Amino acid sequence: MRTMLSRFAFFVAVAVFCQSAAAQGIGGAVTLGGQQQGDTNVTLWKTRGTDAPEALAEVTTDASGRFAISGAFRELAGAEGDVLYLTTEHSADTAIALMSVLGSEPPESVVVNELTTVASVFTSARFIDGTALSGNKLSLRIAAGNAPNLVDPVTGGWGDVLLDPINSTENTTLAKVNTIGSLIVAFATLADDDWRTSFFEAATPTSGATPKTTLEAV
Repeated sequence: MRTMLSRFAFFVAVAVFCQSAAAQGIGGAVTLGGQQQGDTNVTLWKTRGTDAPEALAEVTTDASGRFAISGAFRELAGAEGDVLYLTTEHSADTAIALMSVLGSEPPESVVVNELTTVASVFTSARFIDGTALSGNKLSLRIAAGNAPNLVDPVTGGWGDVLLDPINSTENTTLAKVNTIGSLIVAFATLADDDWRTSFFEAATPTSGATPKTTLEAV
């Protein structure tokens, strides 16, 4: 009961913390396995079609894993039809990297975690190179629009389409999303150096470069 109450209090705090800043910008929290990730660098990006994306802002989460990015970024993206997305990198362990693709009309408050990373990569894989997201503008928007079907960017939990019986009990989509998400959490919280090396080796494509971060590995 105490754990449930503390988690409830955390999400209430996130909502209150983000209200003022997120009214014009984007705020939220970075978590892994439900645990807040302090001292994590959060970068807000805007796609520019086939050109390299533009980094709009960079902030660092506080001790409770919260962040707030002020500015009219949501209005700007919507007007130009570009896609906004977030990437994170832990200050003390740069191999731990996460992502959340937010689309052209992003919510005011978001959670970036292992599941948003999997959903973002699943839907935008063909457009991702490291932390860069680029490609045909319409295709980028379509891919971004599908990410919330897998994982809700506001809560960082399962999306409605992922919970549909077709994807949850009649095939392995939900199980795959959870498994890859769990591997990211294990990499960050439990794994030793040998396990991490094996994880990156397993994620290395044929004749491709070995990943250096959890985002690249996914």
